Amino acid sequence: MIYAVIMSGGLGSRFWPKSRKGLPKQFLKIIGQKTMIENTVDRISTIIPRENIYVVTNQNYVGIIKKLLGIDNKNIFKEPLNKETASCIGLAAVKLLKKDFEATMVVLPSDHLIIGQEDFEQTIKRAVEVAQDGDYLVTMGVTPTRPEIGYGYIEVGDRVQDDIFRVKRFIEKPNLDVATSFLEKGNFLWNSGMFVWRADRLLREIKKYLPDLYKNLMRIYEYIGTEDEEKVIREEYEKIDGISIDFGVMQRTHRAVVIPTNFVWDDIGSFTSLERFLSKDENGNIIQNCEAAVMDVKNTTIMGDKRLVAAIGIRDMLIIDTDDVILVCPKDRAQSIKDLVKKISSSEEFEKFI
Repeated sequence: MIYAVIMSGGLGSRFWPKSRKGLPKQFLKIIGQKTMIENTVDRISTIIPRENIYVVTNQNYVGIIKKLLGIDNKNIFKEPLNKETASCIGLAAVKLLKKDFEATMVVLPSDHLIIGQEDFEQTIKRAVEVAQDGDYLVTMGVTPTRPEIGYGYIEVGDRVQDDIFRVKRFIEKPNLDVATSFLEKGNFLWNSGMFVWRADRLLREIKKYLPDLYKNLMRIYEYIGTEDEEKVIREEYEKIDGISIDFGVMQRTHRAVVIPTNFVWDDIGSFTSLERFLSKDENGNIIQNCEAAVMDVKNTTIMGDKRLVAAIGIRDMLIIDTDDVILVCPKDRAQSIKDLVKKISSSEEFEKFI
């Protein structure tokens, strides 16, 4: 059986102060009339029935997920701590393996934008076919259209089949010069964070490359369905050293392959990414969810809440207004918002604003 696993525990800190601990990015209506996670579920539910769609999240978000998606408790896998994607996906793998030894997992982030439903469906179906028949761990890569410093990259290796290539390596978010060279070389794809594999085969690779995590997951596996399940999950999570699935497994395994995609993809990772999808006024300004009085303002994004936002004589800025925080930032420093959030988080005085 095929199951969708939607990862929904992130904080979306580059989208602060709109994205907060209490209501992170995946639960916001950023583009369109639905939240990011609702759009993700709608997108995959044309292929996988809703009863086979699972969400991995933390306890704090269970209520809002049930309200938004209308899914049962059994379809929500709760993490007691955030320990990166290897443990998140590993937990889902052992949970699904307990009910279905031949479970195939389609792993999706909850907060990405995809345009091109038919191409998306075809890519997922092809990835499932490759994962089931070829004993591969499949990821999907997006052909770059610009030198993007906000995304990770995949270096493409040898061709396995017509549309399937080996993964040579994963690269963390590069600087502009490196991103430009990737674009020029032509054998690099954006890392979409989407994966397809059989649960048992993923766990086999975790055992090989992350043996300590495998031991944690196997102890959890033993207690699934018992009254001690949640207690054991917490005990094991406290022992886990967090690592991403990309660098923990996919970078090391010889079974990793990538399918280049044809659909439009964006992780909507920062406020500047909205420029690609939201309409602008005659001066290149984006004004969303607020009244704005502007004079001699150009190429500026203003997102508000209830108050009038007024600005004079500024260029290439972000003004993000919420009930309790106002962020003012040059667009070319948008990637630094995450660093600012870390700084604020370390302050007892300001931590409440995260």
